[in-house]
Amino acid sequence: MKKYVSLFLALALALTVIAVPAMAETTIKIGELTYLNSDGTSRSGMLVEALKAIQSYSGGFQIFGNTYVFNDEEAAAPAEIDHVEAVEFDNLNSMVMSLKSGSIDGMIVYFTVGSYLCRQDENLTSWLEYGEMEKIYGGEMTNVKNRFILDQILGTDFCFLMLEDRLALRDEFNQAIADMKADGTLDALRASMMDLDKVEIPEIDSAETIRVGVTGDLPPIDYVDEAGIPAGFNTAVLAEISKRTGKNIELVSIESGARSLALSQGIVDVVFWSRINTPDQRIFDSLPEKRKLDATMIALALSPYRHSDIDIPEGTITTDGYLHDIYVTIYLKK
Repeated sequence: MKKYVSLFLALALALTVIAVPAMAETTIKIGELTYLNSDGTSRSGMLVEALKAIQSYSGGFQIFGNTYVFNDEEAAAPAEIDHVEAVEFDNLNSMVMSLKSGSIDGMIVYFTVGSYLCRQDENLTSWLEYGEMEKIYGGEMTNVKNRFILDQILGTDFCFLMLEDRLALRDEFNQAIADMKADGTLDALRASMMDLDKVEIPEIDSAETIRVGVTGDLPPIDYVDEAGIPAGFNTAVLAEISKRTGKNIELVSIESGARSLALSQGIVDVVFWSRINTPDQRIFDSLPEKRKLDATMIALALSPYRHSDIDIPEGTITTDGYLHDIYVTIYLKK
């Protein structure tokens, strides 16, 4: 009898286990713009993988859950998210349309671009409150580890890209950028970036003309208005560079993914570019000892995706950076 009871209990237990429904896994799709590397191919999902690495090693982030924590308390990733899948887009407009249609759940853009998009559309929001950005740039953020991760490890510098035989032009651009930093011009342009309309670039008689490729794909940084006229921050920077170098600037509309090709084929002399910034050792040294390991592990996890020459095509050179920005994720408000 005991044998039959044991069998009955074993069978009942087995049926109970079978009857328990498996927890459904949730996958969210995050869009990102195609990122080119030195051989012209895309590193699919690079930014998503970079943010996933940060989320894995840092308890201060819920990057894919509409939440950011500005303290040292551990904050686990949202339980309902099991997987994050990257979806590549060739341009910003198609990515925004996919977000609004529900084809993707979020998208990764530069902070400045995200701020512009959210100002234009009240249905969009970010995991990082825009009012907190000045805390990062101004050094007021109390959590130095989070500032280091956001601003240093995941930071990007905007610069100009040109062929390596244009060293003299690169040096002239660098001098103009340095002067604009020193006299406060760049800071003033950045402060008014969201309100910059068409910018008049001076025309200098008998001066050399430099053709600059404009994509309009990163408003309000690289921006083309509804009439097809380049405007915004980069145009304002170029107007200042024209004045300071004594060169005419001709703006040429090109596709974002064709920038490197347009440069190599001589269609343009200069294109807007972005490059990995070099982390500031002084900020790392200021981290609490217990947080230095976190920052180091995150930097190592991101190293396959982010190093100084990962997106610099062969045979090209870049100017010094004239704008620094970070990546954020944008969602539809719920």
